[in-house]
Amino acid sequence: MSTTPSHKRLDLGDSLPFEPSNEERPHIDPADVDQFTDVTTLGKRTWLTYACFLIAVGIGVAVTLAWQSYSDAARETIARAAALKAMSADLDAVRQSVDRISNNVATSQEQMTHSVDQLAAHVATGQEQITREITALQTVERQIFDKVSIGPASATTPKPVLRPSRASTALTPARNP
Repeated sequence: MSTTPSHKRLDLGDSLPFEPSNEERPHIDPADVDQFTDVTTLGKRTWLTYACFLIAVGIGVAVTLAWQSYSDAARETIARAAALKAMSADLDAVRQSVDRISNNVATSQEQMTHSVDQLAAHVATGQEQITREITALQTVERQIFDKVSIGPASATTPKPVLRPSRASTALTPARNP
């Protein structure tokens, strides 16, 4: 017995190492072959084929819908992740901006403190100058007041005026014009 294929029909029994007996082989009666070609049997097979087709289509539709819903969920997840990444980038930009602003504010505060210190020194210098001028004016005012109230030394003590004594002179009344 050879295992190479030939043109004759091979049976499962041909590939086995022993020959099955005729009793074990099923015998198909040619009259039974008509049973598979019967119209009613053909209708039932068509219906079964159609039902299998519908089941396959239903499974395909279910798989497609499941895939699309998963795809939508995946898109939403990716969109959220991208938004979070953009927000984190925005947060970094905001942090940098806040740092720049705080540095500018600190610099401006230092400049204002320096300007205020300069103004305070200028005001103090001006105050000292005004105080000196007021003191000088008060001194001049005292001197002037002392001169006015005391007057010259001869004016303060009246000297008696000595007039030559005359003989009593008669006083003549004045005439009315």
